[in-house]
Amino acid sequence: MDKLTPTQMKALTFIRSAMESTGSAPTLREICQFMGYSAVGSAQDLISALRRKGFLEEPSKQAARAIVPTVAGRDITPAQDSEDDDPFTLILPCLGAVPAGNPIEAIEDRIGTLRMSTSMLPKPTPPRTSLFALRAKGESMIGAGIMDGDWLVVASQQTAPTNSIVVARLEGEATVKRLMKDRQRGWFLKPENPEFKPVFAEDRSFEVIGRVVALQRSF
Repeated sequence: MDKLTPTQMKALTFIRSAMESTGSAPTLREICQFMGYSAVGSAQDLISALRRKGFLEEPSKQAARAIVPTVAGRDITPAQDSEDDDPFTLILPCLGAVPAGNPIEAIEDRIGTLRMSTSMLPKPTPPRTSLFALRAKGESMIGAGIMDGDWLVVASQQTAPTNSIVVARLEGEATVKRLMKDRQRGWFLKPENPEFKPVFAEDRSFEVIGRVVALQRSF
């Protein structure tokens, strides 16, 4: 099987990351946007090359999202496994499970790594050294699209803007909530599920330990 060029590897990594995050392949226009192309034809040529080399399946029908990696396309990794050598891929330490329901004891031992495309992060991209991954647990944030078992990409920081989704520590425990401020009662952690109650700092002191900047879901 032919080797991939850095440009082809960049596109394939984006396709795989998009499918892992959204459950569907990116469109040609989305690939153009990620690759910095102005013409759809450039993305088409790139997809054709990946199919010719055996890393994308030949479509059975014409469709906007009929871009599917083959087994080889799913298994291949960049020649260098270091995130410093691959500017388009992040390899994040997984620090265990953080509840998105009632707080439980935080687990901060590294349990593995999570690989994702830098295209899934907001701009400007947070420093790589500040990022880590935690698995959400519970249903208190389902209104914000965070489901039990999702991987949350967190930027380590002690402050965050109002309305941000944060990881906060309460008396040695951790939880994922939206950070809000009430004029009378001050800062509080708001769940995105009416079955859960907010946590006010005046009742239980808490500290922000990170801001959720991305989410990755497995199907």
